[in-house]
Amino acid sequence: MALYLFLSLLIIVLLILTLLQYLNTNRIVDQQLTQHKMMFPNQIRRARSVYMRGIFRANHRQRNLRTTAIVSDILAAICLVNAVVVHFQPDSTVSLGNSLLRGQALHVSSQLNTTIQNTSLLIGMLLALVSRVVWLYLSRWRYQKLVKADSEHASGPTDLFWTPAALLRNQYHLQLGIQAVLIVGAIFLALTGLFDWLPTPNNATSQPQSQSVPTSPSSSRTSAPSVNTESNTSNASSGSTPQTTQPTYPIDDMKKAPLAPAAALANLTDADRAALLFTMYWTMNGLQTYQVAEYANSTDETYSYHLVSGASGQLIVFSETIPSVNQSDYMFYAFIQGETVKLYNMYQSKQAITSLASQYNLTVTGTSITPNMPEIQDSNINMRQLISAFLTDPAFAKIKSGLTQGAAVPL
Repeated sequence: MALYLFLSLLIIVLLILTLLQYLNTNRIVDQQLTQHKMMFPNQIRRARSVYMRGIFRANHRQRNLRTTAIVSDILAAICLVNAVVVHFQPDSTVSLGNSLLRGQALHVSSQLNTTIQNTSLLIGMLLALVSRVVWLYLSRWRYQKLVKADSEHASGPTDLFWTPAALLRNQYHLQLGIQAVLIVGAIFLALTGLFDWLPTPNNATSQPQSQSVPTSPSSSRTSAPSVNTESNTSNASSGSTPQTTQPTYPIDDMKKAPLAPAAALANLTDADRAALLFTMYWTMNGLQTYQVAEYANSTDETYSYHLVSGASGQLIVFSETIPSVNQSDYMFYAFIQGETVKLYNMYQSKQAITSLASQYNLTVTGTSITPNMPEIQDSNINMRQLISAFLTDPAFAKIKSGLTQGAAVPL
């Protein structure tokens, strides 16, 4: 926020200086109109512009420096645009066979994007600084050239290229001011790229761009819940919450689970549905059910599900709370349509929900609800498959008991 505020202030100052320079130029033209009454203002501006360019054309060294400054500005602008595009584009990953590898690929993609963004920003701003130094020199040189020309041709306003001394001085000072603001901005952005000061788009107040994979436990969680390795081993050996050994990636078994009877779906409570969806989310992130149970019962974090008022049971929101830092995040929400369920990322949002539909881009028409963001990849599944995959698992009861029901969320 502080970075955006500082850049906004620089832009405002730059716009003010540019406006003052424009008004100063108009005053110069007005002075000329008092003597050249048969000319239009635009004719005077064009004539003076041609005269200024002619000064550079007549001096080979300054002409080359001007060309160098223009090329540097163009390259700096390209680098800046590239950094902005990379900064705000969603991370993309290749289509891998399981969610865990996708999460790892997403992390690598994010690191690569950050490197490209910061490198582009640093190189672009260094080019901009070189250009600014050249423009400062050329502004000084042109000012001295115009002062000398006015002193050698003391014809005053009758000379179309004459500039009143006070206005010429104002023009020069405004040019210096504009270059100074651009130098400050370039130095600040160069340091931003060097030290990676840019905040992620997800921390901005605007609606974040959607991404195609769920946030992995290693990258999205502010504080990982404590998991006792020894207790995991003893649990697995004692059979109280057995660890399944056959699937390398638990999502594969979940996707291959058969459909449970339709009656089993009708008998589910809100707590059952929430526990199934919570287990599904973490299974997609590569966790076994016994690990999901330990997450749900962690002493470091509290996980909650929230029914959505006015949604007729079609939406359930999931959040996590870290009591030690008094922090609550919204993780994801589930959209249940008949037997089909899809999950949608909420990107660990800390913003209070006053309207789920408006804040997370859902279209509500009567009793019909349509999410407009893409669902988390691989999250489209039949609810009856989740029943077969998890409901009879010994760890499921612990998952269900660990989840708490939070306050309802307004649609």
